[in-house]
Amino acid sequence: MKQKEFDIIKRSSLFRFAEEVEFKDLAPIFPELFDLFMDIADQYPEDSGEEYIEMLIRMNLEDLQQNRKPMGHNREARYRMIFPIDRDRVEFFIYPRIDEEESEIDMITNKISDFLDKNDLEHEILWNEMRFLKEEKD
Repeated sequence: MKQKEFDIIKRSSLFRFAEEVEFKDLAPIFPELFDLFMDIADQYPEDSGEEYIEMLIRMNLEDLQQNRKPMGHNREARYRMIFPIDRDRVEFFIYPRIDEEESEIDMITNKISDFLDKNDLEHEILWNEMRFLKEEKD
């Protein structure tokens, strides 16, 4: 009997790093990670220019270099990268703020994962964990 495959609707991705990874380990690659995320999600702001992008990178980089959770960025964008506050491990979510049918969360997640692999940052990807995080708080 052939097993039926089910397509799971991917609403968000969670990058969970190996237990030994600390926030400061992301500091050397963060500017390039941020640039990659903004580029593949096609969401560089048209009118705020390079100064805005540089400010976001600098603010997050300062936190990472001090081994702290970064404040995050791109709050108004179509896709968001969120570092959750109440987690014991280093991890971040990517989730779209657009219709599921228009979302390219798979492609964005895969490219970021490839980038992390190239930089020897061990991680796993969990899908749709944002929903479970919300349910835990309710």
